[in-house]
Amino acid sequence: MLGERDLQAVREIAVEVTTEVVLKLVPDIVEKVTTRIIDERIPKIIDERVPGIIDERVPKIIDERVPGIAAKVANDIVRKSTHDSEVMLLDEMERYDRKNERKFAEIRKDLAELKELYRMIKNEQDTIAILIRNLDDHETRITRLEEERDREHGKIRRIKT
Repeated sequence: MLGERDLQAVREIAVEVTTEVVLKLVPDIVEKVTTRIIDERIPKIIDERVPGIIDERVPKIIDERVPGIAAKVANDIVRKSTHDSEVMLLDEMERYDRKNERKFAEIRKDLAELKELYRMIKNEQDTIAILIRNLDDHETRITRLEEERDREHGKIRRIKT
């Protein structure tokens, strides 16, 4: 799993990247939002509250409130985009983490099988070495016994002749 330092680094990267992207998009978004607010919503709101009173005070109200609304909208967009990017990056990192954990589990399994095969082969080699040593010992003993038999058999012949 990811450590706290890794998560913090991901958050910082996500905030940085998202902020750059959003800052490039904010002017267009703010312009569209403010234009819509100015053209459509504010006159309706003012007209609904005080019917028939759209006069010279409306531009002043719009000039005072639009920058605050635009800043709030931009901050909300940046915050949401940053959060969405963080979530996406963390999900992607978790997916790769799970994928790598599966690969490591397979490697561990293969390694365990190789260790078992190594032990089996080593035991077989040790057994073969012991068998060869025993065979050599038996051949040596048989050779001595044959020589001893031949000597005794030769003595018996000499005595008889």
